[in-house]
Amino acid sequence: MSFSKSADEKGGPLNTTSFAAVDSEFDNSHDKIQALVAEDHEHDIKLRTMSWQKAAWLLCGDQVCLAIMAQSWSLSVLGWVPGIITMVLAGLLFWFTSITMHRFIMVHPQIRDICDFAYYACGKNKIAYEFTGFMLLANNIMLIGFHVLTGAKILNTLSDHSLCTVSFSIIVTFMGIIMSLPRTLKHVSFMSMGSAACMGMAILLFLIFAGKEAAPGYGYNGDYPTAGPVGTYAFPPAGTGFVAAMNAVLNITFLWVPQILFPTFISEMEHPKDFPKSLAVLAGVSGFLFIVPPAI
Repeated sequence: MSFSKSADEKGGPLNTTSFAAVDSEFDNSHDKIQALVAEDHEHDIKLRTMSWQKAAWLLCGDQVCLAIMAQSWSLSVLGWVPGIITMVLAGLLFWFTSITMHRFIMVHPQIRDICDFAYYACGKNKIAYEFTGFMLLANNIMLIGFHVLTGAKILNTLSDHSLCTVSFSIIVTFMGIIMSLPRTLKHVSFMSMGSAACMGMAILLFLIFAGKEAAPGYGYNGDYPTAGPVGTYAFPPAGTGFVAAMNAVLNITFLWVPQILFPTFISEMEHPKDFPKSLAVLAGVSGFLFIVPPAI
């Protein structure tokens, strides 16, 4: 992996001992951001052109996903009280860490991705840059594999297994390649609108079907109604082990970790200081969708 540094690296690491110093660096970064935007607009492909509204759509498209429907299982394991508390705490930690990340990037506006962020956060450490790059690559490979498998299974179900899973996997792979062709996130945000709309319809259908059926045909506890009536609990039911409880907690917290993409999103905004507006939209949408549909 190649390593490159921005020409403007005169500032040292963020001084966390003085809030006044942080605020001063935050204010003084405005001129640096304007210079970066002006330089970017001289190129044929302009990256720093995204508005905060499109960034909000992009964030919602990334965050609103199928995993929302799995939160009901977490509540069935943890119970209402621990489950809701975990969801709220995860949301608060998400907001705090995201705002902290944004402020750090405003002090170092030359940051373009999570690798650059790790480089500056660790005191301009090349090892941190390369290690983060490796982890980002591994994360993306596993995410791509997960989406290819999920897409193949969906097409299998919708077509009643008209083709083998390998054929559907190849189709989904080419779909992913075609949808990855846009060079800027400004254009990808339009696809995020369609993605968020489709997920909204999926969640609505999920709620309708769950409310209409007396019991699921099959669940984690076996066949229904053989397994008995479906119940809800205020606290973890008797017999809940540590592994099941930890899986339920991780299932919740996994939804609140999109920060790996924030440096890239901020780097393509024309006015990066407006990112908290996009973040507020995401927090509101996520808080509602992560708690209300699973609880219902």
